[in-house]
Amino acid sequence: MIRWLPFILVSLLWASLCLKDLLAHRYRRIWWWLGCWGLNALTWTPITITLGSSVGDISSFEWAGGTWVLIPLQRASIDLSFWANIVMTVPQGMLFQFNWSQSRWHRWLLAGLATGLTLETGQAIFNAGVHLGRWVDINDVLTNCLGVVIGAACMWELQRHFRWLK
Repeated sequence: MIRWLPFILVSLLWASLCLKDLLAHRYRRIWWWLGCWGLNALTWTPITITLGSSVGDISSFEWAGGTWVLIPLQRASIDLSFWANIVMTVPQGMLFQFNWSQSRWHRWLLAGLATGLTLETGQAIFNAGVHLGRWVDINDVLTNCLGVVIGAACMWELQRHFRWLK
C-alpha cells in the first residue's frame, strides 16, 4: 500500500486544482490538470509494463531503489515503449497549446522538458522513498518532450484553421 502513497497524494493535489478551476469557471484548465493526473497514473504507480523484448541489452545501473538509464538512444531502448512515451504526452502538448494559445515552439520545448523531467524526477524520488520500482530513463525525458512538442504543434495548426479552438 505504501507504494501507492505518492500517486494518491498527487491525485488529491490534482483533484483540488480541478475543483479550484471548476469554481472559477476555467474549464479548459481542468483538462490540463486531468492530463497531468493521467500522466502521473502512467508513471507514478507501482505497476510496470515492459513493452520491449531487449531490456537486458540496455546499459543501466541500480541506484536509490530504481533502475537508471543515462545513455540515450541505445539500440535496445528504441522499442515499443520508446514510441509509447511519445504518444502518451501528445495530448498534454495539445492541452498546453489549448490553454496557452499564444505559446510557440520555444515554450512548447520548455513545457516538454518540464514534463519529462518532472515525471522522471518523481520516479527517482519515489523509487528512493517507497521503492516504486520504476526505471528512470533519459530516453523518457526526450520522448516525453518530443510528444509535448508534437501535440502543441498539432493544436497550433488546428487553432490556425479553427478559430473557436483559441
